[in-house]
Amino acid sequence: MADKKFDPKKKSKLNNPQRLKLIPIDIIVNSLDLTEPKNLVDYGAGTGFFTDYLSEQFPKARVFALDIEEQMIEEINQTLDVPNIFPIQIEDNQMPFAENDIDAVWSIAVYHELKTPDKWLRNVHRTLKPGGKLLIIDWSVNQKPDSKMGPPLGHRIREEKVINDLQNTGFKNSQIISGFKNHFGIIAIK
Repeated sequence: MADKKFDPKKKSKLNNPQRLKLIPIDIIVNSLDLTEPKNLVDYGAGTGFFTDYLSEQFPKARVFALDIEEQMIEEINQTLDVPNIFPIQIEDNQMPFAENDIDAVWSIAVYHELKTPDKWLRNVHRTLKPGGKLLIIDWSVNQKPDSKMGPPLGHRIREEKVINDLQNTGFKNSQIISGFKNHFGIIAIK
């Protein structure tokens, strides 16, 4: 199977403002529906594009920007001077936090890249507080045919598989979120 990881050499694509039309910040914030969170995680933060916007929405929270690529963490350190963003380079599936420590985790366009999503979901579940939320947004297999964006269709994951994975790792109340053109969104609760 071909490697599904995003090529860091193409990181400029991650800063395209068009992404905000495809994945509006208000849909993310409304889906998370958080009241005074303390610790938030952007898993697979890339260049910190969404991390930056979401840190503005939760200025009192510590927002941890996790990525496996050193180049991405360097990019965040060089371009984002935001006091509540904390970039951390991690290994695959790693969630370097204590049990029951995180209010919410979001992951945007990363799930299809995970080699062992069940391992990652167990780690997320362990670190979320009771009632903590996980938001997964990824490329839809039902993307509009005229769009040339995103990974090859063969790399994408169906929503039903993600919901099944969530249920198998102990998440409750998985709900599909609408409002995306080329993506799907699922919110789940620990």
